[in-house]
Amino acid sequence: MIADTSPEPLTLAEILTSVARRATDGQLLAMTLVGLGGTVVIEALLGRKGWLGAAGALAVGAYGAWGIADRELNELWSRPGSPRAKVLPLQLLRALAAMTATLSAVALLAAVFIPMLGLWRS
Repeated sequence: MIADTSPEPLTLAEILTSVARRATDGQLLAMTLVGLGGTVVIEALLGRKGWLGAAGALAVGAYGAWGIADRELNELWSRPGSPRAKVLPLQLLRALAAMTATLSAVALLAAVFIPMLGLWRS
């Protein structure tokens, strides 16, 4: 086994990237399926009342999809002469998954912290 000599991650983006790259294929697939499936189930059962749980599940599912696309892109880039027709859709999927996960996480955090900050008005 080769020792990992990469520097320790310092930012949140580096930490999330490192965790996704160290996860197994099964873990990434489970995050994607459970997250996206959970979003659908929560929305179907609770409707608008369950948007907070749906946002959290969507963030997890999108993060898993980002990890899968990132892994596939790294495999394609490691081989010389990778076909551009395979690279472009994966780059698009990775970008959309990153935006979806970020916006879902921001909505989740805003729903938690905005009411708390609103109580500090003088």
